Amino acid sequence: MNTNLSKSVQYGFGLLSIALISRWTSGNAVFTAPEAFLRYGFIGAVSFSAAGILAFLMLIPIITRVRESAGSASFPEIMASRLSDPSLKWMKRILLLAIFFGMTVMGYAAGILVYPLGTPVPIGMSLFFLFGFLAAIFFRLKWFTRFSMLKVGILFLIMIMILVHAYMLEGIEVVYDGIRLYHPYLLYVEWDVLPSLVTAFTLAMLGHLLLDLKMWNMLLKSKKEKLRPGLITTGLIWGTIPFSFSMIALSAIYKGGFENLYAVFEKIFLRYEHFTFTVLLVFILMIIFFETFLSQVHSLYVLYNRNDRKLNKHMWGILSLFVLVIPLWVHFYSISLLNLYFISGVFFAGALPVILRILWSKQKQGRMMPAAVLISALTGWTALYTGAEYRGIIVSFMVSILILLAGWPIVKRQHKTN
Repeated sequence: MNTNLSKSVQYGFGLLSIALISRWTSGNAVFTAPEAFLRYGFIGAVSFSAAGILAFLMLIPIITRVRESAGSASFPEIMASRLSDPSLKWMKRILLLAIFFGMTVMGYAAGILVYPLGTPVPIGMSLFFLFGFLAAIFFRLKWFTRFSMLKVGILFLIMIMILVHAYMLEGIEVVYDGIRLYHPYLLYVEWDVLPSLVTAFTLAMLGHLLLDLKMWNMLLKSKKEKLRPGLITTGLIWGTIPFSFSMIALSAIYKGGFENLYAVFEKIFLRYEHFTFTVLLVFILMIIFFETFLSQVHSLYVLYNRNDRKLNKHMWGILSLFVLVIPLWVHFYSISLLNLYFISGVFFAGALPVILRILWSKQKQGRMMPAAVLISALTGWTALYTGAEYRGIIVSFMVSILILLAGWPIVKRQHKTN
C-alpha cells in the first residue's frame, strides 16, 4: 500500500474543506447523532452538530500555533521532537488505539447499513473488516481515496434526496403530528443538560481530531492563509450532516414505536417501493464508509513509519481482533453506536490536554504524558460503567488536567536538574 505522505500538496481553501469533510464522514456523523436524538431528544442532535462545529473552530488557534513553531513537519516528527524516546513509544501506542477506535466506528456503521438487508450487525461488521483489511493488504487502493469531492457530493445528494422524500412527499406537518402523538418526549428540551452534553461531545470530537494523522497531514500541508476559512467552512458544513440524518430518523418513526435503533434505520432504508433502490442506497453509503476506513488503514502504515513488512507481520493479529473479537464484544455486551462514542470519547477527552501540552511545550516531555492519558481513560471508563454516560467524557478530561497540573512541579525540577 502506497503510504507516501511527504508528497508536496498545497491544500487551498476549497480543497481543504472538502478533504476534511470527506475524512470525517464517518459512522458518527451519519448514525451516532440520530441515536443521540432518540436518547436525549432534540438537544441530542443539536448538541452533536454544535460540538462538531465548535471542535473545528477550536482547531484554528491550535494549528496556527503549531504551523508557526513547527513549519510543515509531519505530526509524528513533531511528537518525536517533543517527547523522550520511552514516552514517544507509548504515545505511538495511544495513536494506534485512536486509529482502532475510528475503525471500529466505521465497521459498526457498515453493520447497521447491511442490517436492513437481513444481515445481523455483528456479521456485517466482520465482513466489512475482513474485506477492508484484505483489500488494503493485497491491493493498492490509493486511487480509491482520491475521490473526496465526488464522495462529499454524493453524500449530500443522498441526504437531500432522503429528506425530500420524507418530508415533501409525506408532509412536514404529518410527521410533526406523528412525533407529537407517539414520541412527544423527543420534542422536550432539557436546557439544564444542554451545556454538559455539548461540552462532552466537543471534548470527544476535538480530542479525536488532534489524534488523527491524516487530518494533521492535511492541515500541515495546507496554505496558512486558508486554514481559518477552511476550518470554519468545514465545521459549518459538517454540522449539517448529523442534524440532517437526525431529521431523517425522525421521519422514520412518526407512525409509531420502534423496537431498537436498528429498526429505525431499517425503516429509513426499506421505505421505498423498489427494493433495488434500497440496495443501491446501501451500496453507495457503504462505498463512502469504505473510503474512510481505508484512510484509517493508511494511518496505520504512517504510524509504522511506512514499514510495510513490520505492519503486515502485525496485520494478521489486527485482522483477527477486528473480524472476531470486536463484533463479539459489541454483540454480547449490547454496545450501541452512541455507547461506543462515549467509550472512545472518554479516551479522546483524556488525550486532549496531553496533546495540547505536547504541542505547547518547548521542552521534551516524559512518560507522564502517556500515563495521564491511560489513567484518565480508565477513570472515565469506570464512570461510564457506573452510569455516567456522557459525563464520563468530562470526568476523563478533568482527571487528565489534574494529573498534568500535579506533575508540573516535578517536571520543572527535572528540567532544572538537567
